Amino acid sequence: MMIKAFVVQLGEEEFAAEFQDTLLRYLPEAGRMRVRDRQNLTSKLHTVAGELLARYSVKQYLGNADQEIELVFGEKGKPHIANLSHVHFNISHSGNYVVCAVSSKELGIDVERIRKVNLRIAERFFSQPEIDDLMALDEDKRMQYFISLWTIKESYLKAIGRGLTQHLNSFTIRNNGHSYQLTGNLEAETFGIETFQISADYAMAICSPLPFSPAEITTLSLKDIIRSLPVYPESH
Repeated sequence: MMIKAFVVQLGEEEFAAEFQDTLLRYLPEAGRMRVRDRQNLTSKLHTVAGELLARYSVKQYLGNADQEIELVFGEKGKPHIANLSHVHFNISHSGNYVVCAVSSKELGIDVERIRKVNLRIAERFFSQPEIDDLMALDEDKRMQYFISLWTIKESYLKAIGRGLTQHLNSFTIRNNGHSYQLTGNLEAETFGIETFQISADYAMAICSPLPFSPAEITTLSLKDIIRSLPVYPESH
């Protein structure tokens, strides 16, 4: 099963309202409405960049630049393509990054900034084996491991389409020294994980049903994306 993943690093100028207004030209009216519903510039940029990247990524996956993409959002907020049932995608954003993964099977992707967090959060959301693994690490490695576990958990819950309606400690992630595995839950054990360090400060994980091959990663900019997308007329 082929997975293609696309990574966009957002520049400082792209957080400006003027640039975001330009980006809206590349979305149909439904997409523009989703962006306008957001309350601040960062949220607006994440929303518009995520949708533009999703449209670009699916077209690249299909090898068809003219393919029309009808994005719809499910009951739990997971997006899918109404007119292409055989193509699945998922998007995520955090800080300066927006990412998207595309495949022929359901999948989830998550990106998180590696930052200092209160490790007591692990007591609430992680299983006991995960907490034991975390606390067995040297103190300077715990934050990165915590974020790695979090991205994996998010990507799995997004892959199965339940978001945080399923508790994060209902399954366990173990690291065998080379890779991560999902255990402790029969459904979770049918999924595989791939993790990435996309920069010094950001971690990413992709989750999809077994078996799957390593994802093909493409890094690009928002300007690269809009060069290949059509401009939609203003509605009146």
